[in-house]
Amino acid sequence: MIIRTISQPPVQLGREIQTLLEADVTYTRIVFVSAFVALRTILRFRDLLLHHAQNNTNLRFTIGIDLGGTSLEVLRELVTWDCEKFIFHNRNSRSTFHPKIYLFETNESATLFVGSNNLTDGGFYTNYEATTRYDFQLPQDSVDYANLISPFSNFINPTGVTVRALDEGLIDLLTARGELLPEVEARRRRGRALARPRTQDIPMSPFQAESVELPPLLPTQIRAQDVVLPLTPEVLVVEQIAESPIPTPVEPAELGSLVWSKVLSNSDALQVSEGTAPVGGVRLTQARFESPPGQRIDQTSYFRNLFSDYHWEQEIGRNRGATQEHAFVPMRLIIRGMDYGIHNFEISHKPSGEAGQNNYTTILRWGRVFNPIIEQLNLANETLWLYETYDDNGADFTIKIGTRLRLNLRRELS
Repeated sequence: MIIRTISQPPVQLGREIQTLLEADVTYTRIVFVSAFVALRTILRFRDLLLHHAQNNTNLRFTIGIDLGGTSLEVLRELVTWDCEKFIFHNRNSRSTFHPKIYLFETNESATLFVGSNNLTDGGFYTNYEATTRYDFQLPQDSVDYANLISPFSNFINPTGVTVRALDEGLIDLLTARGELLPEVEARRRRGRALARPRTQDIPMSPFQAESVELPPLLPTQIRAQDVVLPLTPEVLVVEQIAESPIPTPVEPAELGSLVWSKVLSNSDALQVSEGTAPVGGVRLTQARFESPPGQRIDQTSYFRNLFSDYHWEQEIGRNRGATQEHAFVPMRLIIRGMDYGIHNFEISHKPSGEAGQNNYTTILRWGRVFNPIIEQLNLANETLWLYETYDDNGADFTIKIGTRLRLNLRRELS
């Protein structure tokens, strides 16, 4: 038996499990036990898991629905899978279903993960988590293996009054009882929990933000199905600005976590020669940005992932019918110390650019309202910083543009 501890995010559990699923191995049993399950996360592994299930692997899920941690859409997705699915729920409100166990068995070996990682993008990739991995050789380690998993038998082989097989009838019943939240409502509740009244004089946090590696981008074919987050654009956007906004001075404040920066080119700043058509926005390039520190971003997927929570729509581009995606993301815009308020900025992404091309695939468009403002301000060679933050008025991101020596920026990132 080999025992190894895993500390996330330096090592992401999701990538360890992906490696196991992609291995040329015939599994006899795969079991996922998780308190919370996210739709985007199970879709990342859907094709690999169902491939093993079609090759006679006993695939089983035991999942919880407590605390709104597993949405209605997750259960509707799982109910279509050809595998064993169970819901574990104790009506006693003092008892929350909270284990996280992932098991992979073959005739010759077994791998077991036990730790804090839920089957969510946070649990598998970006949260701070601790897990122990056990690798067994069979039959040599059979006794140790049996002793270790025996206490988990009620989760791995669930039975009893707190367990029900997942089917459409159970989903309908739980929905009628109000025990399942749609993804939209779950996100609203999390947002309300994070919101802080703006009238309070809240001191600055003593903690600093730290970048972590994002989860892998979902495959294009899954994104095209529009099933990842069934949100309407109205859910996550703010009212469009009808006229030119009136900027107001803003005091220096904590803006959140820096997720990208770039020195604006003439094209980004809409400063082009007469007769040349501007691209109309900021090309979201690599710009030598590192996230996490020491790791250059992959611009072909980084920004599409950064804004993945928003409603993306498919569109046919002008370039020989190439498919594109676009979303509207509410962002606060601060230029040279002046706050222009929150605006829905369009983010356009070309999935075709992900296929090994090193050019940009994503662009942030200034839009009709800000095109003349950006052109008049002439921001070429000034620095744009993009922060991820929480704004209870509707903006999860803030754009700040100003002049600062790039040397100082490097110091800020170090």
